[in-house]
Amino acid sequence: MTEHNGPASSRSPNPRPGARAVPGRRLPAALPMARLGARTAPRGARETAGAPRTGALQDIARAKRALLITYRRAGTPVPTPVWAAQSGGALYVRTERSSGKVKRLRNDPRLLVAPCTARGRPLGPPLEARATVLSGEEQHAAERALATRYGLGRELFERAMDLMRVDMCYLRVTPGAWE
Repeated sequence: MTEHNGPASSRSPNPRPGARAVPGRRLPAALPMARLGARTAPRGARETAGAPRTGALQDIARAKRALLITYRRAGTPVPTPVWAAQSGGALYVRTERSSGKVKRLRNDPRLLVAPCTARGRPLGPPLEARATVLSGEEQHAAERALATRYGLGRELFERAMDLMRVDMCYLRVTPGAWE
């Protein structure tokens, strides 16, 4: 997965001006919580990887959460529910830069995306997509889309991440058939 550099601008490189991330800093309990989440993921979340890939971006955009299914090197699917906002034919997600899903996407940018509940229970069929870690100007568009979609609840969560100086990044998920 490549980092994308948008056009240069006079605007701040950080779309969240209050964020002063420390490179590599994670949430204190990030790893144990991720492991617990993986063990308790709804059965349908894992089975979605084998479902027909007939989903539509509009279905995902209507749901409050999106299920990202990334793949380990051995090909094992890993489902993760996330907040995602649609803008310009893509979905945008903000996550920890050193999270497992980002590491898996750097190895293989292909993923499946489906609408889901907060716990990760799929609400429809998945669609094939590719993900890119954003940098530069495109981060501003991602932050605007997410802030507009989720409002105060997300803002409070993000301020907590900013205060803890967690190293976050934005992902652009672009629908499209895998080659």
